[in-house]
Amino acid sequence: PSVETRASGHAVFQGASVECEADCPLYRATVIQGVKIGPSPAWMQELLRTIGLRPINNVVDVTNFVLHECGNPLHAFDARDIKGGKITVRNAREAETMTTLDGEQRKLSSRMLVISDEERALAIAGVMGGQNSEVKADTTDLVLEVAFFNPTTIRWVSKKLALSTDSSYRFERGVDPKSLRFATDRAVQLILETAGGVVCGPETVAGAEPFWENEIQLSPDWIRAKAG
Repeated sequence: PSVETRASGHAVFQGASVECEADCPLYRATVIQGVKIGPSPAWMQELLRTIGLRPINNVVDVTNFVLHECGNPLHAFDARDIKGGKITVRNAREAETMTTLDGEQRKLSSRMLVISDEERALAIAGVMGGQNSEVKADTTDLVLEVAFFNPTTIRWVSKKLALSTDSSYRFERGVDPKSLRFATDRAVQLILETAGGVVCGPETVAGAEPFWENEIQLSPDWIRAKAG
């Protein structure tokens, strides 16, 4: 399914697609319109500082807070910066460049995974967002991303770029795909509480939840015998 919102004065988002399902089996995006960017609440800033993070603004702080609370990396895009109104998860073009949030221009290769609009890369998938679509002081509409990326791919990209982040650290080790919806709901709840706004349309879902579970047979007698 895709989401299309046409509220007057707001950006239009038309959905997301994945070109490389082996590297990104599942991608979800939620549109939130009418947010007001400002400082996050004092309690959230204090908790972020206790783990060594610098508060930035209410939306970015929520994504960082949920990452550490739930173990799920998320990323928020300024919806007006998504050219053509649609996100594509694809492999980078050979020698494609983009400037990441740390101000560094990165030269990419075709093995790397990016989040893109119809013109250019907006983020290095699972590693770091780009300056060309970051949440700014005058941002009003968001596209909130949560995804499952192939751990091997993210580790290769992180090492190749010498760029290790809180997101890449978790994706390299495998994020639980069954927890993506919970993380999204938690982040949306906190964004609405701290920045206002309204969720527009149903969540966009591209791909499907990868099958990743094992069934273990055990009994209370076995546990008592082993545990004493």
